[in-house]
Amino acid sequence: MSTAAHKLPITATEYLEGELRSETRHEFVDGRVYAMSGASRRHNEICGDLYSSLKNHLHGGPCRTYIEAVKVQIADDLGEGYYYPDVFVACEPGDDDSHVVSNPKLIIEVLSDSTSRIDRTDKLTNYKRIPSVEEIVLIEQAWPEILVFRRSERWKRNLYTQFGTIVRLDSIGYAAPLAAFYQSNPFPEDVQRPWYHLNRIED
Repeated sequence: MSTAAHKLPITATEYLEGELRSETRHEFVDGRVYAMSGASRRHNEICGDLYSSLKNHLHGGPCRTYIEAVKVQIADDLGEGYYYPDVFVACEPGDDDSHVVSNPKLIIEVLSDSTSRIDRTDKLTNYKRIPSVEEIVLIEQAWPEILVFRRSERWKRNLYTQFGTIVRLDSIGYAAPLAAFYQSNPFPEDVQRPWYHLNRIED
């Protein structure tokens, strides 16, 4: 999660140099810096399980899986930004910076009360600006819900809410039941779902 840092606009170069010395992680969007605060244990376990599953799935291939502490870069005519996705995959050999990836293929964010709004809006919009990104995934941690957006489908919203439903990550050829994304912290069968899930057919 992130909170606004009270600083005047700075350059991307100043941000990157400062981030190498900082004990606190920050995200950078068009001259503004936002401090990252801690995540819950459940959030951490969902990210860790997913990282391990994707890393094992991609073992031996050209793709690499990253978790939380590596930045992705957004740079185009609209501006420049750096985010720390919860989990992401990159497959292009051109990324040789030790701390920044500019060509991610798959980006995954695990939502929380404090980050859900910005993850579903600003971050989602900005991640779509990265030409190499093929899929963006948003995972709720408080109830079973996964949203998948694919460039090949013009960013259509794909909703998964049932434990046995197979969630496909086409960008890396991965598929697993929704329940597998919550394996360290499974939900009870009668988990309380938000009102908008009631009597809803998945997209």
